[in-house]
Amino acid sequence: MGPLPAAEAFAWAVVPGCGAVVSFAGTVRDHAEGRPGVTSLEYEAYEEQVASRLRAMADEARRQWPGIGRLVLLHRVGPLSVTEISVLVVVSTPHRPEAFDAARWCIDTVKSTLPIWKRETWEGGSDWATCAHPVTGVTGVAS
Repeated sequence: MGPLPAAEAFAWAVVPGCGAVVSFAGTVRDHAEGRPGVTSLEYEAYEEQVASRLRAMADEARRQWPGIGRLVLLHRVGPLSVTEISVLVVVSTPHRPEAFDAARWCIDTVKSTLPIWKRETWEGGSDWATCAHPVTGVTGVAS
């Protein structure tokens, strides 16, 4: 997979009935906890589970915020360099509070439930990333 289409996703999310579009792009930074000088990441995924879990997240977001016009949830796999976008969430709703709330819920849920792992390469070596958040299964959501 190549770079995530952030501009295209944002443009697609703009619809006449929605006055708010919120986007979140997670990018590869040049450091991690205890690992200065990060030069790259490589994401691996349990791909058979990712698509169904993303669909379940989208369905749950639409249940919680029925006014969602359009919703984009994308996560890259493979090697990425510093500053590249690794995860993208775009949400359009009629009003800004719902767009912000839905986008925040989506990125938090992506980070805590998707079976995606990252391997960091930094000045001192290369290893799997230390997890900064608990990883749980998707519960209460039909896929």
